[in-house]
Amino acid sequence: MTEKKVKNEQWTIKELISKINNKEINKPRFQRKKKWDIRPKKNNYPNNYDYINFLFHTENSVHAITFGQESNLNGLIYTNIDGNNRINAIKHFIDNPFEVFTEYLDKLFNIFDNINSKNNDKIKKIFKSLSYEEIIKIKTPAKFFRDRNEKELWIEIRDKEEEIEKEVEEIQQKLMINKSDRFDRNVKINVNLFEGYNTDELNTTFEDINKYNSKLTETELLGSRLHNVSNFIITDKSFESELIVCIKQYYIDKSNNEVLDCYKFQGESINANDFIVGFQNLYNTKYHFISKTEVDGLSLFFKLWKILYDSFEDTFTTENINNFIEKINYSCKILQETISNIFTDKINDKIFNKTCQEKIDTLKKNNILMLICCIIGFKNKDIIKKKIIKNLEKCLIYHFFISDIKDTDKKDIFRTNDLLTYKAGGTFINNVCEKLLYDPQIISNKLNKEVYNNLLDYLLEEINIPYIRKLDNGKNKKDKRRNLRFVDKTLMFYYFKEKMPTNMLDKKYSIEHIAPNSSDWEGELNKDRTGNLIPLIYEINTLRGNKHINKYNTTNDGIEFRNFMKDIIPDDTTYDNFIIHEKKPFIYNNGKYNDMCKKNEEIYKNNLIKCLFE
Repeated sequence: MTEKKVKNEQWTIKELISKINNKEINKPRFQRKKKWDIRPKKNNYPNNYDYINFLFHTENSVHAITFGQESNLNGLIYTNIDGNNRINAIKHFIDNPFEVFTEYLDKLFNIFDNINSKNNDKIKKIFKSLSYEEIIKIKTPAKFFRDRNEKELWIEIRDKEEEIEKEVEEIQQKLMINKSDRFDRNVKINVNLFEGYNTDELNTTFEDINKYNSKLTETELLGSRLHNVSNFIITDKSFESELIVCIKQYYIDKSNNEVLDCYKFQGESINANDFIVGFQNLYNTKYHFISKTEVDGLSLFFKLWKILYDSFEDTFTTENINNFIEKINYSCKILQETISNIFTDKINDKIFNKTCQEKIDTLKKNNILMLICCIIGFKNKDIIKKKIIKNLEKCLIYHFFISDIKDTDKKDIFRTNDLLTYKAGGTFINNVCEKLLYDPQIISNKLNKEVYNNLLDYLLEEINIPYIRKLDNGKNKKDKRRNLRFVDKTLMFYYFKEKMPTNMLDKKYSIEHIAPNSSDWEGELNKDRTGNLIPLIYEINTLRGNKHINKYNTTNDGIEFRNFMKDIIPDDTTYDNFIIHEKKPFIYNNGKYNDMCKKNEEIYKNNLIKCLFE
C-alpha cells in the first residue's frame, strides 16, 4: 500500500504550463467549472486580470494550488483538487496575454491607425493573437513579419519602423518582471501534493478545503459531497439511457474552455449528483419551463429533493430515486397540460403569434418549485387530474394578469391573493412548499369569482382612458394600435376557443377593431379598449378594410364567423347606432359605442370566469 504524504513544492509558471500542455494534470469529476471572468466586472470579484497582476507584483502565488499525485507508466500524473480558476487564469495569460491586458496594444494600434494601411485590421489581429512566448521573442518588427511570411504587411507600415519597434519593446517590458525577467521563468507557484491518496480521498480533501469557502455555491459543493453516493438502482432503463446521454453532455459542457484534461463520463456508476443534474437537464429538453441545472444557488431539482426527503445525507436510496422520478415525471406532465390548456398551440399561434406562451418564461425557479410541490401534494391526496389542472390554471392566469397592472400600489393589493408572488427568501419558499405538499389547495384557495371579477374590472378600466381624436396640428392622436396586454389576449382567446368550431382553427387570424382603427370622433373615447377588439379571420378583415361591418357577410366564412361571434360582433342596426361610413368611419355616438364595448368586456370577462370556476 502506497504511503500517504503531503509534499510542498514550488513550480515556475513555465513548469506548470509544460505539465498542462503535456496533459499531466487532469480535472476530476468533482471539481467545479472555472468561473472567473477575464477582466474585472464587479468589485471584489476574482478575475484573470487581477490575479495575473498580483503574480507580477509578488512573483509568487502565495496561496498554494493543490494536486493529487500518482505514478503511471508515463510518469507522474496530477489531479487538480484546488486552484482550477488560478490555473486557467495563468494558462490563458500565457496563451493570450492581450486578451487579459488589452490596453497594452493601444499605443501600437494608434500607430497603425495613423498609417492607415489597407490591411490594418489584419495586422492588429496578428498582434492580438500573439502568445506570451511569441511577443517576448520578437527581436525587431521587420524580422517578425519576415519570419511569418508576411513581408508585404511590413512594407505597408515600415515607414513607422522606429515608432513600432520602440512600442513593441515597451510592451515586452510591461510583460516582464521588473522590465527584464521573464514572467514564466521567475514567478513561482506554491504547490501542495497529496501523494498516495485515491480519488475518493482527494474528493474529501476538495470538500474539506471548500466547505467554508463562501465563493462555492451549494450546488458546486454537492458535486463533491455526493461524489461517492451511487448505491442505488434506476428501475426504468429507458429513462436511465436518456439520463446517461444528458450526464455525458453535462461533463462535456463542463469541460468547455477549460485548460486541464477534464473528466469524461464513460458509463461508470451514476452518482447522486449526476442523477439530479442529469435529470434536470434531461427534462429541460422535454419541458420548456424546466431550466438547465445552474450552479448559482441550489438548482431546482436539488431544491425539490431536499424538500421531499429533508436532506441530502443518506437519502439517495433506490426507493427514493425511483419515487422521485415518478413524482417529477407526473408533475411535469400535469404542468405541461395546464400550460397547453391556457396556451393551446394551434389557436395561439394563429391569433397571438406565441406572445402569450412567452409568459411562461417569466416564471422563476421558485415559482416552478411551488407548482411542482403543489402537484405532488394533489397526487398524494389522489385528486383527479382535471381538478389539479383547474387549480393550477386559476393560479397561473391570476399571477400573469397581475403583471399587466400599471399602478404599483394596486398591484401590491391584488398580489395578496397570489401565492406565486415572491415575498421572502429561501426559508419562506421552503415553508410554502412544505405546506403545499400537505395542503395543495392553498395554491388557489384565495382565488374565487369575486376576486377574479374585481381584478378583471380593474384591468379593463385601467386601460380605458378616453382621449380626443385630433391634435392641435390636425393630426390624429394615437393612430397606432396599442400593444395588447396578456389579459386582453387571454380574454379573447378563452372566448374564441369556447365559440369557434375546430374546422375554423386552420385559418389565419389577427386581432382587429369592430369600429375601425381609422375611425374619427368628437369628444373623447378610446378606440383600443378591449371591448372594441375581436380575433378575426385575416381574409375577412382584409376584405372589410375600414368599411361597414356588413362586409363580413360577403363570404361564407364571414357569415359563419359572424354567427359564431354574434355575442361580440354587433348586428348592423346596433352598429349603425354609433358609427357611420362616409369618406371614412366616424363614431357619432360615443355613449352607444362605449355601451357596445362595455357589453363585450362583460362577455369576455364572464366567459373566462365561467371557464375557470364551472
